Amino acid sequence: MTPDQKLQTLFAEAAPPNRDYAFEAEVARRIARRRAVFSVAAMTPWAIVSACALWGVRPLLPSLGDGLAAVNPIAAALVGALALVAGAGAVTRRLEGRG
Repeated sequence: MTPDQKLQTLFAEAAPPNRDYAFEAEVARRIARRRAVFSVAAMTPWAIVSACALWGVRPLLPSLGDGLAAVNPIAAALVGALALVAGAGAVTRRLEGRG
């Protein structure tokens, strides 16, 4: 056996194993699922506090809506849409870990 053949044999034994893409995909799926579960678990207390706060101010909501609708129905719709966009942005930032 020549020295080159010995080196090739040695390097062939030390070659990194082939990648197992199915295993990598399964690990990535499990990590994503775990992160999703933890995100939902982290948001649960905030959802409970928000529900309690809304339940506490529910007597004020009809008069607030009547006041806005009396000013201008379009303004009421825009304020509602703005509130939805702001809430969705806050939830998105929270889920992405930026907030």
